[in-house]
Amino acid sequence: MDLTLLIWYFFSYSILGYVVEVLYCSIGQRTFVNRGFLHGPYLPIYGFGALFILFVFTRITTHPIMLFFIAIIGTSILEYATGCIAEKLFSIRLWDYSSYPFNIKGRVCLLNSTLFGLLSLMVAYGIHPYLVEVIEAIDPGVLEHGAMVIMLLFSIDTTSSVFRMSAFQKQLSEFREKRNEIENRIKILHDFKENKMLEGLRVKLDTELDELRLRLSISAKRIFNAFPSLTSGNEEKRLLLETLRRTIREHTLHKKIHGSKRRSKKRDD
Repeated sequence: MDLTLLIWYFFSYSILGYVVEVLYCSIGQRTFVNRGFLHGPYLPIYGFGALFILFVFTRITTHPIMLFFIAIIGTSILEYATGCIAEKLFSIRLWDYSSYPFNIKGRVCLLNSTLFGLLSLMVAYGIHPYLVEVIEAIDPGVLEHGAMVIMLLFSIDTTSSVFRMSAFQKQLSEFREKRNEIENRIKILHDFKENKMLEGLRVKLDTELDELRLRLSISAKRIFNAFPSLTSGNEEKRLLLETLRRTIREHTLHKKIHGSKRRSKKRDD
């Protein structure tokens, strides 16, 4: 198959996968959920998965049941491998299916694998024939230049997203060090409860710790939105991520209450 067409198929299914993920998650949570590791509205794992399905489909076009089971196995391997790579690179689990039945180390589960199998059938027998018509109707020169733009776009976005996640990792480490330092100071000050000046310093340190936690949680909000089950195998980091997630919920609730009071006051005025 022509490389230019492969790039366009990859790009198209990456966008389609993003739309499916966003709809699936947003309907379940009743709010818009922006999914994905990258900045743009596409999920490369769906693009790679679709290319795998198309490669298999061209060889077994008349065996949908066989395609279904091969799709389940292939996409599960892809998802499992992607999860392993992310954990190795960032020491963080971008998703966790541990609470789902029939899961393998929380990286894949039977429910999602079955859904991927069904999506694969939709792609092979329903969506792809129409997509081929649309893409092949585009001028070859436009397709070729567009493919180069797509590759450049993905390269820049991937690099930027890796740096963003690395920066988040650095922020987590710096926060843990600063938190431990502040907590040690507070622990020492607890031995001097009778001194009002020291009590004020304790309050100041507590406030500084809360501000640090809030700043980190705000910068992490996009990552948490994209990966609601984000966690870590490291117990200390896992607890810190849970604390940040709770801080984000409390901050969001506070903003809603404050906004509601402000609108109510304007109506009264």
